[in-house]
Amino acid sequence: MDASNSGATSRDPQSGALIRLRGVYPSLKTALQKVANLILRQPEMAIYASVNEVAAAAQVSEATVMRFCRTLGFKGFQDFKIALARELVAPSQRVQEEESAGDVPAALMRRVFKDNISALEETLEILDLNQLQQAMQCFLRCRRLTIIGVNGSASAAQYAGLRFTPAGLDVHYFTEFHQMLTAAAMLTREDALLAISHSGSSREILDTARLAKDNGARIIAITHNSLAPLTRIADLVLLTSGRELVVPRVSLASFLCQISIIDSLFALLQQARPDEIQANLAKIEKTLLGAG
Repeated sequence: MDASNSGATSRDPQSGALIRLRGVYPSLKTALQKVANLILRQPEMAIYASVNEVAAAAQVSEATVMRFCRTLGFKGFQDFKIALARELVAPSQRVQEEESAGDVPAALMRRVFKDNISALEETLEILDLNQLQQAMQCFLRCRRLTIIGVNGSASAAQYAGLRFTPAGLDVHYFTEFHQMLTAAAMLTREDALLAISHSGSSREILDTARLAKDNGARIIAITHNSLAPLTRIADLVLLTSGRELVVPRVSLASFLCQISIIDSLFALLQQARPDEIQANLAKIEKTLLGAG
């Protein structure tokens, strides 16, 4: 991530402890995962425990607990405890339930809706407005905007390409690896690449982003994991939540979070170019009505 932007944030620094933790968990080293496992199992215990008590319970050093807190973006253990306490007492606190084969359809339906709503609320809590606004400004200034996504994020890349077209941008989106590489090879310092990847570690996305970066293009990432390799390549990072709990293979929570960020970017673009976008939307509507 661009070091010049790392300190600028409009997000509450004392919020989203568990949200951040779940996002970065796959990227944590073994010692830090021991602390993470303890916090995820017994979050209430961590609120009232001292740093040495947490270290003893997790069987790690106190320095490891402090490093764990800083990895999540907190200044220290006390800041982490405050954020954790706020999250646990919040009215929107989410209760994880194990999926049961005996769930009646109505209960399962409610859980799916609640999971999706919670994912959107969590994304709103951790999304950095400064980064979002800078991404919009980058789109406005760039000569060409290339959007990439594969596997589960391919649909979000296609959606973004269509969503940003009325903004008068030169937009191209790709979901096939060789096409992505070809497009990245043609990018320059006047261009921008929007890389969408839930894990932030897809090889196709990383290879394409590195190539675009080497050519001077600005890289904007939409991802779930703030420690993923993609975030080290990106100039701007837009974080999502989107945990998959209910029917994970078909859940669309991460997709909903991705397109909500895309819609937010479009709303900012529309605010910056109201007349042009309104005119373009009218042209598109007239064309589609005529085609129907």
